[in-house]
Amino acid sequence: MSPSPWIHRMKFSAVLGPVALSLACATAGTPPPATAASEPHAATAVASPLEAAPAAAAAPASAAAPAAAAAPASTTASASATVPASAAAPASATASSVEPAIVQAGATGTAKAVAKPALAVASGKTWLQGIDISHYQPTVQWESVKASAAFVFIKATDSTSGVDPRFTTHWSGAKKAGIPRGAYHFFHPKHDVQAQVANFTKHVTPDPGELPVVVDVEEFNEEYVGFTCQQLAGMLQTFSQGVEKALGHKPIIYTNHETWKTSFCNHAWFLDHTLWLAQYTPHPSEPRLPTGWKQWHFWQYTESGKVTGIPGQVDQSYFNGSMEELKSLLKTK
Repeated sequence: MSPSPWIHRMKFSAVLGPVALSLACATAGTPPPATAASEPHAATAVASPLEAAPAAAAAPASAAAPAAAAAPASTTASASATVPASAAAPASATASSVEPAIVQAGATGTAKAVAKPALAVASGKTWLQGIDISHYQPTVQWESVKASAAFVFIKATDSTSGVDPRFTTHWSGAKKAGIPRGAYHFFHPKHDVQAQVANFTKHVTPDPGELPVVVDVEEFNEEYVGFTCQQLAGMLQTFSQGVEKALGHKPIIYTNHETWKTSFCNHAWFLDHTLWLAQYTPHPSEPRLPTGWKQWHFWQYTESGKVTGIPGQVDQSYFNGSMEELKSLLKTK
């Protein structure tokens, strides 16, 4: 996905028509005390990361992130390393009809587009296709996007004061087009967590959108270096609880295998959160789940998709369900 002016991008997007989605954020403050990098997470009663450690450990001296830092989302060690840059969405994004597309998957997991990319049917399951965007997609023709995206995730903020310069325009444009929207925040472990919560919720509270909000959790410029899994889990828990208190629902967690395993040690406290997994693959087969999670709700399968109405490349994701199930998510999260 794409962070604010400082961070490059995250992987998350959504649209209630036929498009895609994206998001991210970071934090510091008073992280929980240091513990072993591999804390237990399979116990029946999951201990809160904040309760598991005593006094808070101070963030590394490099806590202040330079305002000009380049966003790394596209180079995250987890997914992008194994997927060619030319990986495109399995279905054609050039169709103009507003009828959702169907992608039929064979027994091998490969798929063939028979219409537009809004709807995919894989192994008896229905997936909706969407996108995630930020200022890296400055121009969007929303009426055209509706034909190929069922939902959209839009970058709102990052860190303690960053605001995506295209957020307001994208947010209102998607709303006018009737595409379900979700806002995302790029998380910074080395920046104050409560200030990040305040920055994010301040910009989405007036119009929270139709989809749950998202927190983009992915390694960037070694921001996660110097913390234990327990400390990072405690920071993310603080962010999640702050967002839930302000907006009434837990944020979706956008992450990848490498970040979640290495920096969070697959912490079990977050298993009740909706998962948006970034895992790039040339074929629309089921993604591999991080340890503990039973299902994925959103899957960002490419960062180089093509969508009518958006010049250049865009992140594309699937929602693991039908339109009715997406509507149910809008009502309950």
